Amino acid sequence: MTADPRAYLPIDTDEGLAAAARSWAEAPLLGLDTEFIRTNTFYHRLGLIQVSDGRTSWLVDPLAARDLSPLAGVFRSPGIKILHSASEDMEVFYRALGVLPEPLFDTQIAGALAGAGAFLSYQKLVAAYLGVELAKEETRTDWLARPLSAAQLAYAAEDVAWLIPLYDRITAELGELGRLSWAFEDSAALLDTSRFDEDSAAAYLRVKGAGRLDCRQLAALQSLAAWRDREARRRDLPRSFVVKDDLLLALATRRPKHARDLQRLPSCDVRQAARDGDVWLQLLEEAAARPEEELPPRITGKPPSPAVRDLENRLRDRVREKAAALNVPPEVLAPRRTLDALLRLTVGKPDPRLPRELQGWRREVIGEDLLREALAVTASEGERVARAGEAP
Repeated sequence: MTADPRAYLPIDTDEGLAAAARSWAEAPLLGLDTEFIRTNTFYHRLGLIQVSDGRTSWLVDPLAARDLSPLAGVFRSPGIKILHSASEDMEVFYRALGVLPEPLFDTQIAGALAGAGAFLSYQKLVAAYLGVELAKEETRTDWLARPLSAAQLAYAAEDVAWLIPLYDRITAELGELGRLSWAFEDSAALLDTSRFDEDSAAAYLRVKGAGRLDCRQLAALQSLAAWRDREARRRDLPRSFVVKDDLLLALATRRPKHARDLQRLPSCDVRQAARDGDVWLQLLEEAAARPEEELPPRITGKPPSPAVRDLENRLRDRVREKAAALNVPPEVLAPRRTLDALLRLTVGKPDPRLPRELQGWRREVIGEDLLREALAVTASEGERVARAGEAP
């Protein structure tokens, strides 16, 4: 490591990046980080790439060194790539290069599995393991501004300089606990590029208030939300910049048939109605013509039966007990959405099985126990739930 972790070498030319990348590809361990902006856009805007081999830190300016292709070879090299809370960084790299850094080790995931706590920030994890207090004053920097100040650049360098020392400490602890493979397995899950695929057809499920709508209204919302999702990507704007949720709900609920009715809806202005109103009306007309059997089901189904509610409580209790025994946060072992998925795949199903989230190391540690607990629901209860269409 550099004597000063806030020291760095700048890279602002294609030639400089290509030369540095050749040495990075030989490193057994490599710390990586990105700085980006996603305030007024749909996609991340990459502002800086930080790299550290444990001795030297580099800051790559992607606005100056525009040919990032040498990084693809680095990402495919055998050395371990260390990041903290890497989910968004993975999307940034995938959009920029079409390839992800692997093998991947996420220190946030690893810290949780070592018992440090769930979803700890880089600053808190460095303080806990290395006793170093990091600066926080540049966390809301505009990383697309140029020139970046000396303080901003020093902050960015420190943000990557401690990753390898952190890796060394956490992997030693995980090795003693027999959980090192768990950290690599969970980190590797972030390399699943299907997370970045468009799923516009399901976008309506993320609209707050959709649970109040009936099936016909949901059909309208489904069409409108799918259009908004596609437009947000095409225009590179946040979804709310295209159409706000309350306007989507108003359109789906009232289902106006004429342009003159649009301006009476909340959050709709003249310019917006002029630009997109005809599309909205066409989508509403098409949704109104959908046959009953093609309408989406109500989001808020019948409440679960007492037996299913009791099962939910038992599953949560089992997770809490196991998490306490392992000294890991329950939400890391099996969060609520994972238990919901387990119920959907077991109660009332002819072929009950574990969800993907409970495979791997979790299957032996907690998954099989939870599956047995779920299968304790009687066959008659399962049949009743299935007939009623209950979705726990």
